[in-house]
Amino acid sequence: MKEGVQFKETQKFTQWWLWLIILAPIILAVLNILSSILYVFSGFSSVDSENVSVSWISGRVSTIQFIYFLIYVGTILFLALSKLKVVVSNNEIKIRHLLFFKRVINLSDINESKNIDYDFVGYGIRKTKKYGTVYNVKGKEGVAITLTTGKKYLIGSQKSEQFLKSLSKNN
Repeated sequence: MKEGVQFKETQKFTQWWLWLIILAPIILAVLNILSSILYVFSGFSSVDSENVSVSWISGRVSTIQFIYFLIYVGTILFLALSKLKVVVSNNEIKIRHLLFFKRVINLSDINESKNIDYDFVGYGIRKTKKYGTVYNVKGKEGVAITLTTGKKYLIGSQKSEQFLKSLSKNN
């Protein structure tokens, strides 16, 4: 770890069931497209000259199917590249979630922090009454933080004990 870094954790979406749900429709779409291509190359020709036309194949794949295909590929890439990265240094917690969101919490602003097992609240960034802003990628364990201003944060962690210890070292 770099000097000044007390704790570092990176989590990704690795739940098998989540990937199964996401990949099932794209597998069905690919099978549909492949069946159209195999149909063309199995001897059927839409033209009397017996030439297989690539434009005929592309005509068999509707625009809607192509759009769905692009959405699913985009979703897969988004989840594959998404991660929750938490770094605790000597004076702050840096939270980077997904590809574009970043939050910095000064350790001097923390009033209370504790390790908790919580009910499933969903993945991503959530607002809840009980926990405040939740940053979660997997599991139901994390560190609950209450700031001196009263704001609450819950940061999901697979190493919540180490995370909590790194916070207590700096307070």
